[in-house]
Amino acid sequence: MNKNWFILLLACFILQAKAHAESIVTTVFNVLESQRSETILVLSASDGRIYKTKKNKEMLKYLKELQGKVVVLNYSISGEENLITSVRVTRPNEVDAQTLDLNHFRYNQLRQFAPTDLQSATQVEEVFNDMLNDGDRKRSQCFKRAHMWSFDMWSKLGINSQKLFIFYTKRYVIYEDFEWWFHVAPMVTAQGVDYVLDGTFMQKPVTVKEWKDYFIKSDKVNCPIIDNYKVYQDNQMTKLCFLMKLPMYYLSPLDIENRDLNNVQRNHWVLEELQDARRAFKNYTDVYEGLDNGKATITY
Repeated sequence: MNKNWFILLLACFILQAKAHAESIVTTVFNVLESQRSETILVLSASDGRIYKTKKNKEMLKYLKELQGKVVVLNYSISGEENLITSVRVTRPNEVDAQTLDLNHFRYNQLRQFAPTDLQSATQVEEVFNDMLNDGDRKRSQCFKRAHMWSFDMWSKLGINSQKLFIFYTKRYVIYEDFEWWFHVAPMVTAQGVDYVLDGTFMQKPVTVKEWKDYFIKSDKVNCPIIDNYKVYQDNQMTKLCFLMKLPMYYLSPLDIENRDLNNVQRNHWVLEELQDARRAFKNYTDVYEGLDNGKATITY
């Protein structure tokens, strides 16, 4: 990069600088040109957030060269936007990328998932009220809504949530002439108590039992909590239902089956899945613009 272009890039960053600067060490996972405004979108792999800067060809080229690299990114907060003030590649031995766990869009065998324990039931309600929900289940599927709600809590609030799956057995489906075989919603913990956040069906956070009672249509039926998908598969006529708690990264029952039967572990996000799951919400191209990957979406 010649000196004049470097000065131009530096000037662009300085123009966006604010009094309250922040800094993050992250992997640059994706770089996109916004289709809505004259900005460049940088998807951070360490926290899932979108960082922005003004669009020009030289800036785009510079940032794309950083894709996949560990960088120090300085930014300012303007409303709900994170505006880049400077970004550079980390120096040799400046950070231990493995220890800092800087790419949550890639499997890391050292990554240990632990649900965030929130401070109170009141905080859970605040999280629930801030969740994006278009309320139209006719145009979306539960596992896609749950995935985006979980991603939002992680990327916007720094909350490691879980998902609660309810699996209906063949016995239940036959008896009830039922049309679903599973349902899923995000779940968070506050002072050791689990709360399910099912914004399509519930008006507030509910306990696991309240959620189970609603979807099993009874407070008398026990749905055992299991750790392995095979237990559900092997007990289709002995029980009516089962519950499973999974880390936020698991999208669908296929992922659970792959984990328990094929040892395919999930402790990371998959961009293509997020790109597809975002379609569960109205105005998804605007709200989740930074998750686009330029490819056709998956159809489940």
